[in-house]
Amino acid sequence: MNVKKPISIKTKRLILRPIVLSDLEIIQSYSLDDEWNRFLDFHTKESVKEFVEKAVNSSWSDNARFMISLKNQIIGSVGLYINQKEKRAEIGYSLSKKFWGKGIIPEAVHEVFRYGFEEIELEKIFAQTDLRNLPSQSVMKKMNMVQEGIFRKHVISKNIRCDMVYTSILKKEWEENKFK
Repeated sequence: MNVKKPISIKTKRLILRPIVLSDLEIIQSYSLDDEWNRFLDFHTKESVKEFVEKAVNSSWSDNARFMISLKNQIIGSVGLYINQKEKRAEIGYSLSKKFWGKGIIPEAVHEVFRYGFEEIELEKIFAQTDLRNLPSQSVMKKMNMVQEGIFRKHVISKNIRCDMVYTSILKKEWEENKFK
């Protein structure tokens, strides 16, 4: 597996660059919004700080976390939690509510898929989300991810047992669909 040092990626509209500690305040500003984190139980100032510190201090070969910049403004993040031995990674993404519905996450995810499959030679990228999180599932569908299953009552979020949906895309599937 060919995991490289932290890199930046440019798309048509975006710059994806490695997360740094000074991103903490920006991430807290959008992720502590009640609507933004309605499907997440763990977003507090302290938990966001722990997330950022872990991402910054983790090896890039285990946690490749990019900040999403649009016109020099940080608006979200996308990253891969990499299992090198299995040649797979879980993708996670977040975006400031002000930028929802503008195709930003699919654009960023497409480039992170390219990075994962072509640069670090992953064989599979998967995602999980609360079954009620239809916007996240919409991204997964746009990215041609295949639903693998629903884990019933799998997590407790906001004191409610919730179902989780798991989706994935294999390298071969991505190669077949990347130019569509």
